[in-house]
Amino acid sequence: MIAALLIVRRKFHGKRLLEMLLMTPFALPGTLVGISYILAFNHAPIILVGTAAIIIINYVIRELPVGIEGGIASLRQIDPSIEEAATDLGADQATVFRTVVLPLVRPAFLSSLSYTFVRSMTAVSAVIFLISAKWYHLTVLIYNFSENLRFGLASVLSTVLIIIVFGAFGLMRLLVRENTNLMKSVN
Repeated sequence: MIAALLIVRRKFHGKRLLEMLLMTPFALPGTLVGISYILAFNHAPIILVGTAAIIIINYVIRELPVGIEGGIASLRQIDPSIEEAATDLGADQATVFRTVVLPLVRPAFLSSLSYTFVRSMTAVSAVIFLISAKWYHLTVLIYNFSENLRFGLASVLSTVLIIIVFGAFGLMRLLVRENTNLMKSVN
């Protein structure tokens, strides 16, 4: 959302270049991204290959364009004069973002977060290169069990995956609560 705010509301040199760089992970094939991470993070000083950190970094970077595009679309629907009014009343930029902008872009934020999480839980393309023998990726395990005709275990793991996704959705709803002060009331 912060990157979307920079792209929509700020004017600076290199804005189009920044937007292009932020959208690049969506255009690259997953296998190319996975091999690139191995080549980049397999040498000192940062050795991340074989750790869970490289998988998390991969998911964050790979799905970043989805969140940015959702944020850009919702920020373009908000009149900038609302933010200017809050600034004129004495709020700093962080307060304006937290109390004005974020509640208004909440639906786009939640949908981007949900989409990104589900894609991350089921993506295999880049992760297949990044996992090591000591880490198990649930989607890869489901695929392996199905390929070996062990459909019972694949079904159990699929059910676990569904429960994890629903639990994460519930946690997201708790963390990004609706602001009751902004809701319309009908009298």
